[in-house]
Amino acid sequence: IFFLPIPIEQQIALRKEILTMRNLAYAILDGNLTADPEMKTIGNGKKVSTFSLAVNHDYKEDDGGAANNDVSYIDIEAWDKVAENCSEFLKKGRKVTILGNIKQDRWKSVDGASRQRWKIIASTVRFDGFTEKAGKENREYKEKKAA
Repeated sequence: IFFLPIPIEQQIALRKEILTMRNLAYAILDGNLTADPEMKTIGNGKKVSTFSLAVNHDYKEDDGGAANNDVSYIDIEAWDKVAENCSEFLKKGRKVTILGNIKQDRWKSVDGASRQRWKIIASTVRFDGFTEKAGKENREYKEKKAA
């Protein structure tokens, strides 16, 4: 059992999804956007939003020395309604929690070298870090949804 800072309904759904998976490649990330999301519409009309997340890793040396901080930059891809919401409401610096599948892309470069990159395909994006502006954005979103 694990704790997630998301509503209990989503936790239950996630647990059910995890229990039915044969191979688990799921990530839960908490970090800040490094830039505004970029939205594209691809050939079949589907929408995709891409952005990068900075995730901090705080740790102390084994000898009890000074605290250190490393940062990992992780590519995130969101699709359809999740992509639309990310594009509309997220901005650089905004704190978010991402739940999604880990995906590896592989290709050959022009010079024939094998390349790869890892990214997260977001299934859930929780907008954290409440601010006055974020509160206004959330109210506007709810009003749009209700209309």
